[in-house]
Amino acid sequence: MSSDAHFENGTLTVTRTYNAPCAAVFEAWVETSKVQQWWGCAQTTAVRSEIERKVGGKYCHQMTIDGAGEYPMVCRITAYDSPRLLAYEDVSGEPNPMRVTVTFVERGSQTEVRLVHENLPTELGDIIRGGWTAAFGKLHDFLEREVAEAN
Repeated sequence: MSSDAHFENGTLTVTRTYNAPCAAVFEAWVETSKVQQWWGCAQTTAVRSEIERKVGGKYCHQMTIDGAGEYPMVCRITAYDSPRLLAYEDVSGEPNPMRVTVTFVERGSQTEVRLVHENLPTELGDIIRGGWTAAFGKLHDFLEREVAEAN
C-alpha cells in the first residue's frame, strides 16, 4: 500500500497503513536509532537525531541530503501520548511555526499513521509532500525488516 498525500491551504496530510503493531510503529518515530534508519526524503544519506520523549522535549534531526548539504530541523514536542500521538513544532522563531501532528491508530494487526503538517508555505508544498511520501515509504521498508527480524 502506498501513502495517500494531499496539500491544501498550507496543510499537508499523509496517511499510510503499516503491517506492524501500533507500539512498534510509534517506537520507530521516537527511538533515535530507529528514526535515523528511515527519516528524510529519498536523497537523505544520513540523519542525526536528538529526541526527548516528553512534552517540551527536543525533536531534532540533522539530515544530510545528497546534492543539498545538511538540513537541520529543530522542533519541540507539544503532545506525547505513547503509542497514539506525537506532535511537534518548529522552534526557529517564526511567528507562525510549522506544526506536525502524527496519530497512530491500531487496525487489527496493522497501524494507520496519519500525519498533518500545518503552516507550510505554498511554494514548499510539493517539495515537502515528496519528502514525507518518500519517508513514509522508507518507514514501510524499515518496519518490514524489523518485523521479519523479530519472527
